[in-house]
Amino acid sequence: MKASVAKDWHRVTHHPFTDAWGKAAVPKRNLENYLIQDHRFIDRFVALLAAAVSRAPTLKDRIPGCQFLALVTGAENTYFERSFVALGVSETAREDQPDWPVTADFKQLMADATNSNRYADMLAVLAVAEGTYLGWADRVNRGLETRPTDFWYSEWLDLHVGAYFESVVAYLNDQLDQVGPTLSNDERQSCLSCFKRATELEVQFFDAAWDQDA
Repeated sequence: MKASVAKDWHRVTHHPFTDAWGKAAVPKRNLENYLIQDHRFIDRFVALLAAAVSRAPTLKDRIPGCQFLALVTGAENTYFERSFVALGVSETAREDQPDWPVTADFKQLMADATNSNRYADMLAVLAVAEGTYLGWADRVNRGLETRPTDFWYSEWLDLHVGAYFESVVAYLNDQLDQVGPTLSNDERQSCLSCFKRATELEVQFFDAAWDQDA
């Protein structure tokens, strides 16, 4: 699946926005806009991950997803709230900014995958969302000469690198490997379509975040 989207996967994991993140060099307006828009995904993401947990075949398959849900609704959501306070982003500014078109499209993809009741489609979107973030964050983190001092840079990297997050991505990939052989041709095409669309949207999201006219 990754081979089928290799060009876009590379664009996400090697995007100029991610390089600027590692250097703590994202312009303030772009930084604030990115955080506002990225935080908009959490509600739909939680619903998607919870739906995937409900469709997992066994308790053993559900537990890693449940544990990751706790992190997303705990440390990750708190990271955003703390960042907004520290950067002086008001509730009004957060509420008044409309969704970027790509934000709306990604939220719709997550909703469609959730409502499809197809485990493979849910996993495909989740695997892209977390796999691409592991890809770029790990690359950037390994290349750091100086660690960013502002927590909104450093902690966002911390949330997407390391043994635990690697295990989350491995879990999602393993679930896809398990369910793949059971899919019909139509189900396989739907799963691949979700994977490709999610990867395209990740590229577009970073493009929008890096837009100097944003």
